[in-house]
Amino acid sequence: MYITTQLELEEFVAKLEGSPWLVLDTEFVREKTYFHILGLIQVSANGVCGAIDPIKIDNLEALLRLIRDPKILKIFHAARQDLEILNRLCPEGVQPVFDTQAAAAMVGWGAQISFAKLVHKVTGKRMHKTETYSDWCRRPLSQKQIDYALDDVRYLVPVYEKLVKKLGNMNRLEWLEAELKDSSDKKRFQLPDPYLQYRKIKNIRGLKPRILAVLRELAAWRETEAMQRNCLAKFIIRDEPLLEIARSQPDNPSALSAIRGFHPKEIKQSAEAIFSLIQKGMNLPEEELPILPDSDIYNTRPGVENLLASYVQIRGEEMKIEANVLADRKMIHQFVRGFELGENLDDLPVYQNWRKEMVGDRFYSILCGEKGLFVNSSGNLALVDLPKSGS
Repeated sequence: MYITTQLELEEFVAKLEGSPWLVLDTEFVREKTYFHILGLIQVSANGVCGAIDPIKIDNLEALLRLIRDPKILKIFHAARQDLEILNRLCPEGVQPVFDTQAAAAMVGWGAQISFAKLVHKVTGKRMHKTETYSDWCRRPLSQKQIDYALDDVRYLVPVYEKLVKKLGNMNRLEWLEAELKDSSDKKRFQLPDPYLQYRKIKNIRGLKPRILAVLRELAAWRETEAMQRNCLAKFIIRDEPLLEIARSQPDNPSALSAIRGFHPKEIKQSAEAIFSLIQKGMNLPEEELPILPDSDIYNTRPGVENLLASYVQIRGEEMKIEANVLADRKMIHQFVRGFELGENLDDLPVYQNWRKEMVGDRFYSILCGEKGLFVNSSGNLALVDLPKSGS
């Protein structure tokens, strides 16, 4: 069902009423814009599927009311970008969420399994991803595009049902709930702070604080402009010329034009704003000058991270789950770093929820010398209790 009018939307939503869950997907374009340009919202529940056209329908409130409802489970595959879009439409947040890609990882089917592979695994059907690069904002849409889009929610229903059953049998439903509660928290989808964007620019650690202050103002202006114009920040001015402006501090259009990589049209439009920002940064009180956070580069003791990675590999095989789902190398590095520096470990990912029991506590025992790894009679690495010191 392709829904293009307000009346059709309201009639369709009436058919969704009473369902404890909604299967959702979106189609969008974002190659040249700051925000996603939404082309379709696909929904399935109560045995009906619909592709809703947000370009032709101005008011989506009838559907958004269901999406906001905390009593209705929202089901996605690889939910990150869908949630980013829907959280802009629903500032209250979108909860609770079920992500079939995350669920598949929890049952050992792969950390980043594609939707097509997942559908084939569950239903045996081979999906042809022929419209992957369609322009979903161009009208009219073909019937082939609409059918393709609807398949993304139609086949998600049996996938969801299979995964819920398998997670229940493996006693891992709570694992997934904890994982998804964090990953779908609306705080993750807040717009970035423009005044922190300067930190993403390369080669700034050697800059004097006053130059950093100018760069901070310029980068914040560029980010805000990108949001307002709905374009990529690099389309306004790239990092390199922005950094050069902060260093050289031009005070007239001719000097600004001499900086390579700054388009004349943008200079004409933004020169006065840039000169004002340079002065603002230069006149900032000393106590308000930016200070870069300490570099996060820390080299742990040789071999320690590899030792824990070896254990995670064993643990993953025991639990029939990919090792990097249990703990990836970033999580391992964070834990070893925290342990060696004597930091509080409680807020680290491997000490959160189910991971603490599955790997975090074992990491701690290994690093404390309470447990070690050895090659057992089967030729496999295994965890063993070590004798206490002095015994």
